[in-house]
Amino acid sequence: MLVFRPQVFENVIEAMVDAVLVVDVEGRVTLTNSAAAALTGYSVEELRGTPIARLLRDDTSGLRTVVRRRIEDGAVLRREESWLVPKTGKPIPVSVTGSPVMSDGVLQGIVLVARDIRELRELLSTKESEIARRRKAEEELRAAKASIEEQLEETRKSLLLAERRATLGTLAGGVGHELRNIAQIQVAAVDEILAALASNDDVTALTRTLLPDLERVAEHITEHGKRLMQLARPGPDHVGPIDLNAVVKDVIAMLRGAGKLRRLEVILALGSEPLVVTVNRTRIEQILVNLVVNAVDAIGDQNGSITIDVHPSVDGKRVVCEVRDTGIGISPDNLTKIFQPFFTTKPEDKGTGLGLPVARGIVESYGGTLVATSDVGTGTTFTFDLPR
Repeated sequence: MLVFRPQVFENVIEAMVDAVLVVDVEGRVTLTNSAAAALTGYSVEELRGTPIARLLRDDTSGLRTVVRRRIEDGAVLRREESWLVPKTGKPIPVSVTGSPVMSDGVLQGIVLVARDIRELRELLSTKESEIARRRKAEEELRAAKASIEEQLEETRKSLLLAERRATLGTLAGGVGHELRNIAQIQVAAVDEILAALASNDDVTALTRTLLPDLERVAEHITEHGKRLMQLARPGPDHVGPIDLNAVVKDVIAMLRGAGKLRRLEVILALGSEPLVVTVNRTRIEQILVNLVVNAVDAIGDQNGSITIDVHPSVDGKRVVCEVRDTGIGISPDNLTKIFQPFFTTKPEDKGTGLGLPVARGIVESYGGTLVATSDVGTGTTFTFDLPR
């Protein structure tokens, strides 16, 4: 609490940069300073005797009532949301501190210190605007990022579909050749039955003999048709346990039937036991077709060989597949680029630059890796592994 010593007190409040208004117990200004006069537009003489209610206003409650109640309780009043009403112009936002003035233990009045907070409010407003601007920018950035990620996912799906269909074209030739051979079995069976009927022979025994072959033909046609449809459609990635050895054999048979292997020597170094991985068979066929066709292109018109080596990893937890060729090899500079989308050293009518990036993406989606090593003039090895 302040102890009232008039001359010292007046000197102190005059030296203050904030507006000071000393109010008596009736709520009238009895003493003030030059800062209050400058802020309100009143002279010091005009301020004296002015009811404080005319000069200070509080939006939330009556300031005078609050001041009296707090002072009577012996507390110091602090109000951050008050208004000083000047002689002319609009009210000025101020923060107010009120303290009792005591003389010989008797309340003589209240000292109100009003600080102009216009600049502070402007700074706060600027800060809030900056915060709002940054939040808006962050929201726009998040939205843009989500949009980009969505577009990337759509692009990834489109690239995968394009590569699937490219692989479909390669496999279709092999399947067509194989189906033609299968159809010969069916045609031969029908010819035998027709010949027996023409000779009035009993066809019952003959039919029983031929039916298992015809059933196998039907199953074979259905299975190949199903695989081609799965490859053509970007349907869900149904996974299941498959023997990688068996898949390698089937892919080589299809490619040989399609005439893709020409007279090249294909060496299959497969495990004696099934090497089972849980993947989508069609996608693994797609990878193998891509790697083997690349090996064929690398060898070109020269004699050469392709070796496919399937074996367990050293720790036995993974299955490793190596596709080695004796082709021209890949230069060190190009070797760092071959997994980049659309990079290819093939002519435009033979390569899209999507096969290897898509193949790596498929392998990685199953928790595996796909890498390449090469020696120019000697050959290239592509190695991928999959968890067992």
